[in-house]
Amino acid sequence: MAEKKPSTSKVTSLHGLIITSSVDAGRIEEISLPELDANFTLVTTRDIPGTNRIRTLDAATALLTSSTISYHQQPILALFGYDSESVQLKAREINISYQLPTALDGPSLVIESTPYTYHYGTMEAATSDTELLVLERTYRYSGSDYQSNTLTRINVEQEGDILHVYTPTQWPSHVRDTISDTTSIPKRRIVVHRLPFYAPHDEMLTAPSALCSIAAIACLKANCPTDVSCKVESFRPELTIKRKSWYYRDGRVQAEDIIVQVNQGCEPMFSDELANQLIAGLVPLYPLQALNISITFTTSNTPPAHFFGDLGYADALCCTEAHYCSLAKITGYNPLSWRLKFTSENSGHTQVIRTDKYTKLKDMITELSNRCDFQRKNAAYEMQHQMRVKLSTFFNYSRGTALACGGGVSGFSSECRSLPQQSVQITLKTNNKVEVNTSFYNNGSSAEIWRQIISEELGVTKADITFLEDQKEMLDSGPSVLSANSGRMPQQIQRACSQIKEKRFVQPLPICESVLSPKQPGTKGSLFFSNSWVALILELEIDAVLLQPLVRSVWVSVSLSRIFDEQVLKSKIRHTVVSTLREAGALLSHRSSFEIDISISKEGDQISSSVTSALKGVVTAAFISALEQALGSPVAKIPVDGDTLLAAMRGKP
Repeated sequence: MAEKKPSTSKVTSLHGLIITSSVDAGRIEEISLPELDANFTLVTTRDIPGTNRIRTLDAATALLTSSTISYHQQPILALFGYDSESVQLKAREINISYQLPTALDGPSLVIESTPYTYHYGTMEAATSDTELLVLERTYRYSGSDYQSNTLTRINVEQEGDILHVYTPTQWPSHVRDTISDTTSIPKRRIVVHRLPFYAPHDEMLTAPSALCSIAAIACLKANCPTDVSCKVESFRPELTIKRKSWYYRDGRVQAEDIIVQVNQGCEPMFSDELANQLIAGLVPLYPLQALNISITFTTSNTPPAHFFGDLGYADALCCTEAHYCSLAKITGYNPLSWRLKFTSENSGHTQVIRTDKYTKLKDMITELSNRCDFQRKNAAYEMQHQMRVKLSTFFNYSRGTALACGGGVSGFSSECRSLPQQSVQITLKTNNKVEVNTSFYNNGSSAEIWRQIISEELGVTKADITFLEDQKEMLDSGPSVLSANSGRMPQQIQRACSQIKEKRFVQPLPICESVLSPKQPGTKGSLFFSNSWVALILELEIDAVLLQPLVRSVWVSVSLSRIFDEQVLKSKIRHTVVSTLREAGALLSHRSSFEIDISISKEGDQISSSVTSALKGVVTAAFISALEQALGSPVAKIPVDGDTLLAAMRGKP
């Protein structure tokens, strides 16, 4: 990051407000503006020197619109002034009239993609046996939006021919590229200063690029520093998964047909990779004779939805694990005994995720079950359904417990072609000084892991490792999503250090090595490689007064390769469990006996794949399955609320 210069006096800085649409769809008929003196600067589509598009891989959205409205709160124009109060008062005088779609126009145009398909085996032959039974379930993960409570502030200043941009961002090079496209300023003249942020739902992935571009256009037009302050939203894709399983009475599953529909809002983004992540989660750990998966992406009049702390793997894994909990129950098994009997090495799962030995997973879930007395509790809660009165306003007798497990994955799949090459550069200088160049943030626990790897590989002290500050020639290390900072980046750093060691004492210093993002080691034709297992058991009860699920206890077991800081890892696991449960609609018990019991086992020195996505998936799956056991009927969608529980209790889907 380039050295930050003192900010210009606030008196000479313009404060911006973005005016957005108040309708979901239609056309702009007229924009009526108040009289604006020299104290105000207006930014519309006509003021954009470059392109009016924000490109994200193979998709693009409009920066501002002056005609068609595609979604609610779509940016139309921006107003800047010397104090935010005056800007807000003037903005109220801006009137925008719309031509709304009529009944004669028919429904809003919905674009449906060509289905992404994945299959193996012959479905007709696998399902021809007359003894086969069928289980059909629909799983809905409703699209939701998240608005950060933190006020995000973006500043743009021009010094000579250099444009300084101060912004929080998960993808600095995308900010620079977008500003260059919209302002027609060469990338070398744009310096991005990365500010700290907290973005649990990846809301700082692409939103800063649009905000910075608008602020940059205003800065150039007014020849004055500008800033924009707002709360950034993030939108989650809406998923509907219809799963049909053919199985025998003994619990053996023969074949599955899975149809997925994904609503990504007004513009599909990262669709190829989202399909890969969904497939990886939908293919079960358990052998099948035939499997068909079809994934269709649709558009709607909602804001673009892409990353929401994940890209589909967690929801797909949740569907798979919850589905097999249901199947175990109707075939007379408990979730543990069914998994121990039917989990086995199979080529179907290996094609999507190459994992550690399944025996390790079996040992882990057995130990986990013994730790929390799962089988006894599960049997007791199953017997509870034989009672006439399942819910009491005095005692929370309606309880449930469930088990879910899966493999942890990191980063993008090996089939992801649309991302630019993501790189990191390491330079060994004299006196054992090491310099690291990456567009990722260089603070926090991830950077400590990078320092430790470099220290061990090159035999230098951590104090001698520095991160390059001058980012005029910024490397593109890619978006810091899908645990790339703790999964992919350590692998790249390790590889760069190995290349330096080969040249050390052979070539003169400095020795500089740049490493592009490699395919995940060990994939060998698979979409992902995983050397981590996650298993979780959850126990809950239905609060009969509040009519909300109350989680009593959670037990987690994680098997990894190398662990750098066990306490940091446990803290991350605990935070992920709590946040996932709350987003799913659960309450956490306040009783003293409530606990999140975490057990971590490690084996080997490889860089471990992340457990975050898998943990989200198994938490939600265990929550759904335990809730269904407590209610005695299926749960229609996630997140759950009082209406969802009432519908489930009344047997309405």
